[in-house]
Amino acid sequence: MRMVDVATLERITRDIFAAWRASEDDAAWVATLLVRANLRGHDSHGVIRIPHYVRALKAGEVNPTPKIRVVSETPTLALIDGDRGFGQVVARRGIALAMDKARTQGLSAVTLKETNHVGRLADYAELAAAEGLIGMLWVNAPMALNVAPWGGAARRLGTNPHAVAIPGPDGSVAMSFDFATSVWAEGKLKVKFNKGEKVAPGIMLNGRGEPSTDPREYYAQPPGSLITAGEHKGYGLSLVIEILAGILSGTGPARPTPGPVRNGTLMMCLDPKRFLPLADFHAQVAELFAFVRSAPLAAGAREILIPGEPEERTLAERRANGVPLDDETWRQIRECATEVGVSA
Repeated sequence: MRMVDVATLERITRDIFAAWRASEDDAAWVATLLVRANLRGHDSHGVIRIPHYVRALKAGEVNPTPKIRVVSETPTLALIDGDRGFGQVVARRGIALAMDKARTQGLSAVTLKETNHVGRLADYAELAAAEGLIGMLWVNAPMALNVAPWGGAARRLGTNPHAVAIPGPDGSVAMSFDFATSVWAEGKLKVKFNKGEKVAPGIMLNGRGEPSTDPREYYAQPPGSLITAGEHKGYGLSLVIEILAGILSGTGPARPTPGPVRNGTLMMCLDPKRFLPLADFHAQVAELFAFVRSAPLAAGAREILIPGEPEERTLAERRANGVPLDDETWRQIRECATEVGVSA
């Protein structure tokens, strides 16, 4: 394990993608969001993704210079074709359009298709919340299947995450919630795999449909599967997201044959002041949080946190001390850098 300072990690990441012909602005944005995921403690969506993105660039699955276009549009709705661009780049365009429409109409919905892995959804929801809007996102990955349906023993669904961010006063984010409909995101399993560590029971099945704690069995042949969160509840929500994010965007639902990652995405923004004065909204949110925190602590618990607070604490700690990277992830990143002449 090593600690890498934020500026160095962002530079290496940016320069790798710039060397693959992404514009300086796009490369910097992708680097910012990948490193931001690490800073928030979500290493599964951070720089561990660099080798995967590089492989996709080599295979022509990611277009580093996409011509992003709005396919159809109304005052409140839009469909964007990302031309196989970096998901972070296409999603930046999508959330900007969704925010513009919500400011004028009070409510907006924007779908994205032909876009690669969009990364940590909370980043986009938080952009909306920082502008005083409620941000909501749903994403599917029809050709990156890694989750078994409830009662099943083979991959049929993606991790199909969703996110919500609630605005606070003066550009703050009162709450930020982002989670997969599986018990774990696949990237978290990859982190454990790279570290050579086991996982807790109840996260995955092996290729025979048996409970397993060994990530090597997930990546073996036949492959293992992740388990849906909340048993049948996460399974039902995952199916909903296949429809909302996949079918509505034109990306399509889960498919039986593998292929390049395509994240069908639905982004929605809602302006709370269309329903009640903002001061009342913020006051009632604060009152809700205070009431929730007033509950007596369960055995072994030290405090009650609001979603988003653990990430803020990790952000402060890692900005000060650097981002921890396991040796295998760092080796892979350096290999990607060396290949294109980037110092690491």
